[in-house]
Amino acid sequence: MEQESYREEHFVLEAEGYRLPAALTLPSAQAVKWSVLLLPGSMSNDVDGNYPGTPMRPHMYADLARQLAARGHAVLRYAKYGDGAGAEIVDKQRVGRDGVFARQRYIAETAISRLRELVPQARGLALAGHSEGSVHAMLLAQQPTMGIDALISLSGPALRYMDLFIHKAQEMAKEQGEIIDFGAFKVNAAHYIRVFELLRAGQPFPEEIKADPTMAFFVQNWDPANPQGHEGRQYMRDYDAIDPCQEIARVQCPVLIVQGGMDDSGVHADNGERLYQARHAIDPARTRLAFFPELQHFYKRAASFATPQAAMAMDEETDSRVCDAISAWLHEQID
Repeated sequence: MEQESYREEHFVLEAEGYRLPAALTLPSAQAVKWSVLLLPGSMSNDVDGNYPGTPMRPHMYADLARQLAARGHAVLRYAKYGDGAGAEIVDKQRVGRDGVFARQRYIAETAISRLRELVPQARGLALAGHSEGSVHAMLLAQQPTMGIDALISLSGPALRYMDLFIHKAQEMAKEQGEIIDFGAFKVNAAHYIRVFELLRAGQPFPEEIKADPTMAFFVQNWDPANPQGHEGRQYMRDYDAIDPCQEIARVQCPVLIVQGGMDDSGVHADNGERLYQARHAIDPARTRLAFFPELQHFYKRAASFATPQAAMAMDEETDSRVCDAISAWLHEQID
């Protein structure tokens, strides 16, 4: 993309005890139409939407921000704390005040206020939440005090957190049998499913799971009987308490759901349709689904034969058709 079509301002967003690298991307040669806040997903990411320490460098947040700015929209994005993300803790007491899951929503609230200050001339403010970020966006959009004018769900889950993993394992077991292969690891399907059911209930793992060598990682890190890992387990339970289909139906502003048909990230390709149906049943006139059959979780074009790991590691520019769909839909909301 030609940089002349946008300009970018980098700064630090201070929220909830963190200093987070942030970027505001603006159109260069036209008036601002909408302001858009990008809410990141579940993993630690840098300001561009890359995941330090992993093979995943999709830079989707930077791509989408620049593409939207070229079409007249102002976009704010920010990093999520973690090793290599460029963020830092400046107030440990404040960071520890809230749980990991809720903390991301409070950070987004601060970002919303900052975006309004930076781009007061925008015709409306939209939340674009990616993956887990879409769940936080749904909850924020329900709050009248936030004044959100539009919601965009980007590869958002339709199932509760634990059910994402349970559903995936059940589908894989139908094809592979007792032992299922995720590529990076193999597990006993029944024990794997039981682990998430026990996590949801907050119950310790039984001896049969502890004795299963394929469950060693989960026992070490997730067994509620172990004192270590408490914060991570609480995060999963807090996330699991949210039913995205129920929450998206409660959103009062217009909703656009964007989903790739090659999404196999834990969020599955049918999640977009599930969210659409839940919301469409309540407010059909202001609900839209933009489905791209050949795109994966970060909206890269994935071959049908690509492994999930290979698909997630794709690093070409985010498909501009996604931006075109978002921009056209936002324009309709102004009309």
